[in-house]
Amino acid sequence: MIYSSNYFGTIPYFQSIAQRNEIAIDLFEHYKKQTWRNRTQILESNGPMYLSVPVMRPNGSKSPVKDILITHDINWQKDHWKAIESSYKHAPYFFYYGPQVKALIYQEENELYKFNLIILKQFLKWLDLDIKISFTSDYVVPENSEDHRIALDKKSFEIVQKPYIQVFSDKYPFYPNLSILDLIMNQGPLARNYLLPQKR
Repeated sequence: MIYSSNYFGTIPYFQSIAQRNEIAIDLFEHYKKQTWRNRTQILESNGPMYLSVPVMRPNGSKSPVKDILITHDINWQKDHWKAIESSYKHAPYFFYYGPQVKALIYQEENELYKFNLIILKQFLKWLDLDIKISFTSDYVVPENSEDHRIALDKKSFEIVQKPYIQVFSDKYPFYPNLSILDLIMNQGPLARNYLLPQKR
C-alpha cells in the first residue's frame, strides 16, 4: 500500500498503517501545500492548533516530495516544541515521550521525507508495530479516491473515533482525529490497542 509522507501523522493515518505488514512512501507525487506532509494538528488550551514545517519547493508546484527541503529562516522547531510542551506537559505520558519528541523535532535532517521517516519509525517502535517501510521508485497514479494518498489527505475527517481522555477534557468536548502526538501523550502504550481494529 502506498502512503504519503506525514509530519507526526494523524490518528487515521496510523490506524490505516497499523493494519499493514508493509507500506511504501510515495516520493514522486507532487508536493501539496497545506497538507499533512508538513503539518500536524495538536490540542492546546484554546482548541485544535496547526503546526507547520516551513519548506522550500525547488521546482515550485511541480516539485516531487523527494526534493522538498526544510527551511530554517525562522526558528520553527522552538515554536513547535513550545506549543507541544505547553499543550501536553500535564498529559499522563509527557514525562516519558516529551524529551524524545523534542529530539525528533530538533533533528538535523533537512530533507522533509527523511525527517518524517525518522518520526514515523520512532512512533512505530513506541506502538510496537512491526511494519516494513519502502519507497516508490516512480509515480503511481491513484486509482480512485480510496487511495490512501487521497483518503488520508483531508483537512478534517468524518471518522467516528472512540473518545479517550484528553488534556483539556474538562474544558472541551472530545476532539477526534488529531495528531498521533495527542493519542500517545494521553494513552501511552494503550495507543496501540486504540489504533488496531478491535476483534469481535
